[in-house]
Amino acid sequence: MPHLKSLAGLGMVAKYVSNWYCILALYANIIPKTTARFKDGRGVDVYKNNHIVFYEEIYKRHLQNHGFIFETKGKEESVRTPEGLVIMLRPPYSFVLDEIFLMKVYGQPQLKGRVVIDIGTSFGDSALYFASLGASKVYCFEADKDLYQMAQENISLNNMTGKIYIYNQKATGELLRILILEYRLKNVFLKVDCEGCEYEVIKNMGHSMFESIRDIVMEYHRQPEPLIGYLTRLGFRIKRKRRILFASKC
Repeated sequence: MPHLKSLAGLGMVAKYVSNWYCILALYANIIPKTTARFKDGRGVDVYKNNHIVFYEEIYKRHLQNHGFIFETKGKEESVRTPEGLVIMLRPPYSFVLDEIFLMKVYGQPQLKGRVVIDIGTSFGDSALYFASLGASKVYCFEADKDLYQMAQENISLNNMTGKIYIYNQKATGELLRILILEYRLKNVFLKVDCEGCEYEVIKNMGHSMFESIRDIVMEYHRQPEPLIGYLTRLGFRIKRKRRILFASKC
């Protein structure tokens, strides 16, 4: 999400909000609340400790400015990406679409004909992104029941039921080992974003399973040095960007 401590965050707010200086005053604890006046006429109340609705409105406009189309259906919204994907989501998730499709926090990997394992697939946005890059199969894990059901809906909406498979389970090293062995997976692209489970998953898969994994993109939530050292010893070359590790076989 944009933060006024960064020039990028201030720039995004100023681009869409007429009284951006009031938002700056709120962040500086000069005022406890304000009403953000968007340049398209909408007003949104913003409180010192609650910026969620405001950020959602910022990101919706940012995405629309880049070719995304929003439609509201009850409590849910559908978003059509410039690539033609249709994604149902419940606010406030627009910033996630920005991260994946515009900021490309998971990169733009060469996935044509490859298998992806997506740990922490949320409402299916990342799985659909990987499928759009040419992945032949995407195996997903999502422990949250509501997100899992939304992901199922999004997979169906995009006619991807024969390409994307999702398990309503918490991913573990043992489950990944079973998946890789059962389907004899090779040249796997592994994505991990599971709020801390990355340490258990990576350390408990077993060394031999990494012979089937070529690339890893992973969000980390504690000190990454143990993971970096472990993957380096397994033959991966590591790059780090913000809180994301990119690991590729040398």
